[in-house]
Amino acid sequence: MKLSPITKVILILIIGALIVVPQIALPNAEFSGADDGAKNAITSIDENYVPWFQNIFDPGDMEGNLFHLQQLLGVGGLGICFFYLYKKSKKNEKADKSA
Repeated sequence: MKLSPITKVILILIIGALIVVPQIALPNAEFSGADDGAKNAITSIDENYVPWFQNIFDPGDMEGNLFHLQQLLGVGGLGICFFYLYKKSKKNEKADKSA
């Protein structure tokens, strides 16, 4: 499937809007993780809450490293998909020229 130049421009503008509009609509928004939200919800219900157990070890940077690994796998998967589609389109172009 070949996209026309105008379709490509429209898709790029839509992607740009998805990135920019939330920044403009919520300029002072604070995005925190689910752990922080759960902690705040529990303490708002019972201020004297004591956790049942403590962590065996402090993960430290492990959380960030796992997030980066997830990003790497996602980008790698997308790269493989785009490469496959690129090669498939080149193969189809060769087949069309030889026919």
